[in-house]
Amino acid sequence: MSEPSAAEPDRSVRLADRIFHAVVAAALAAAFAVSLWPGDLRGLPPTFGVRDEGRSICLLRWVTGMPCPTCGVTRSFRAVGQGAMAEALAFHPLGPVLYVVFVVVMVRSAGVAVRGRTWLDRTARVLVWSIPVLAMATLVTYAVRMGLFVSSGAAAEAWQASPLRGLLSALSGARPDMRAVAHGSRKRQDLPRNAPTFSSPPSTGCCPAGR
Repeated sequence: MSEPSAAEPDRSVRLADRIFHAVVAAALAAAFAVSLWPGDLRGLPPTFGVRDEGRSICLLRWVTGMPCPTCGVTRSFRAVGQGAMAEALAFHPLGPVLYVVFVVVMVRSAGVAVRGRTWLDRTARVLVWSIPVLAMATLVTYAVRMGLFVSSGAAAEAWQASPLRGLLSALSGARPDMRAVAHGSRKRQDLPRNAPTFSSPPSTGCCPAGR
């Protein structure tokens, strides 16, 4: 019977790695502090609503009116921080899962930065292997939600109200109708060469009759 393998010994890390983990831990700690800040969740617009009332930080959402695969995660984090799990799932179904993942990342990074040695390496490997799974789950969730968004007609309404749609409409209105221009050019080319032309008679320099 083989003996259980001993735990992997901690290894010292470079100063640059300690600084990197310290920055990661500080950034995540600030994000979680914001999520714990009390506030009224009812004032936050829905992730797949027609209008986000200018509160979205997503460039795709702001320009096209269409949410991206991670739209709603920030609002979901805030709902998790306040214990409103139903609202968190409504903002983004994977929000609570990602919240827990980032908490683990923050704790591990803080431990490495303070201790100067590796810590929870097995946990880190599990997190790395979970990235493809989370990415696939995010895309599947996005596809389902976008299908409902389009079928309800809200996507068309959001596109009509988007700045990009307004810009394209302004550009198309400023350009001449090329089909009409081409049609007029063909009509002029179809005229026979010996067709009579009408022009004003040359001036004789005489005064009009009766004057």
